Amino acid sequence: MNPSDIVNGWAMASCETLARRDVEAHMDLISKDVKVFGLADHEFVDYNFWHNQVKEQFSQGLVKSVRYYLHSMRADSDSLVLFTAIEYLTDKDGIEHESPLEVALAKEEDGVWRVIQEKVLTQDEAQTAGLVSLH
Repeated sequence: MNPSDIVNGWAMASCETLARRDVEAHMDLISKDVKVFGLADHEFVDYNFWHNQVKEQFSQGLVKSVRYYLHSMRADSDSLVLFTAIEYLTDKDGIEHESPLEVALAKEEDGVWRVIQEKVLTQDEAQTAGLVSLH
């Protein structure tokens, strides 16, 4: 499978599980060993933090949809794919929040591709990565 198919499949599943507010299916796209960097007030965020956040957002209907502008993708091995993207999250009030991301997907022992690392990029990092707003 090429990196584009892997990333597109993951992104579609992420959007669909959010639309259904299916917490468990959504979290099955995230590695138990995940680390997220670049969030204010946190050195990094782990799986449990992410899971609790998703559970709260889905149960309270705080997020309506997510979509991705996928930018660059590359496979570092048969089990690791890196990509950059802009994530557009639409909240319950219809306001769209834009986050430039650098994401690593790992093929885990069960054969499922999951986010193993994610970094929310600063504006300078996003520009260096070639990510520009579509707005």
